[in-house]
Amino acid sequence: MPRATSWSGEQPGERSGAPTAQGDKSTRERILDVATDLFIEKGYDKTSLREIADRLGFTKAALYYHFPSKEDILGALHQRLHSLVDEPVMLLGDGPVTLATWERFLDACMAKVAANTKLFDVHRVNQAALAKIHIEGHEGAHFEIEELARKIFSDPAVPVGERARMAAALTIAFALPIMSGNFLGGDQEGNFSTALIEIVHDVLRPRERAKTTGATRKPSRRASPS
Repeated sequence: MPRATSWSGEQPGERSGAPTAQGDKSTRERILDVATDLFIEKGYDKTSLREIADRLGFTKAALYYHFPSKEDILGALHQRLHSLVDEPVMLLGDGPVTLATWERFLDACMAKVAANTKLFDVHRVNQAALAKIHIEGHEGAHFEIEELARKIFSDPAVPVGERARMAAALTIAFALPIMSGNFLGGDQEGNFSTALIEIVHDVLRPRERAKTTGATRKPSRRASPS
């Protein structure tokens, strides 16, 4: 049975009684940032707590103060991924979710994705490790997301075709950055992020997008028959 990492309403991996000053929070973020780089470079399994501590100039004891185990660090990084939707989800409001509302929500999500590419790299490189750990209390977050999606995608007030496109666009916005990884190479100029936004909008509004892009495309030249 997978090991349950600590999760009890405190910050991921934080021990009760630990200082909550701004400096402490900054230290936690530095630990997660360094762990992010090492988990991408070497993989979760081949990275030791000693390496994380050494890169930060810490002792292992100081690292344990913030995160009791390496699993807690990975769990906190996974929670970072979930937190990316905390602000965008507010755009959905309490009423029925229309195609336009969903479009604004996904635009906000993709802005978060573009600003957090390393976080997606961590999940892409370490999928097996993430599957092995169990974050206590984390099921609640998954349940809330699933309930929200179920409510939106089962709303009969929204045409089924639109609901299908909304679900497909959501999958593309979050799954493609993790799945693509090395296949599409680096994204130093934001080319992947731009393409991702265009693809999502193409899926949501295929006819409108086809008219817009069709009007700007030059007709292709066909070779005349000899």
